Amino acid sequence: MRWTDTQEPVSCRKCNEHWESGDPALTIACTGCNAPAHEPCRRSAGGNERVCACRDEAATQLGLLSRCEGLSWDNRHVKPLLLRAAPVPTALMCRSVRTGAPVSRFVP
Repeated sequence: MRWTDTQEPVSCRKCNEHWESGDPALTIACTGCNAPAHEPCRRSAGGNERVCACRDEAATQLGLLSRCEGLSWDNRHVKPLLLRAAPVPTALMCRSVRTGAPVSRFVP
């Protein structure tokens, strides 16, 4: 188990946009992994995203999130989600899923 505070201030690593109340995408439920609002995504597949792409897109469509002005092929913000081994007063407990990037297959 890991704990995370989804209302903690966060900044995009690409464009430095800052959200004092936490990631705006986390204020809505995710249709990709079924994570409820105010809880982080539960990605069962590999990859490095902290939030499912469909959740970011939904937040953008609702006007909660703007497209990233940083150098990006998909215009998504890079928003770190800090997980802690010990609880913090305002944190949610969530099961961490050990995932990684899909295995690259080199075909000559």
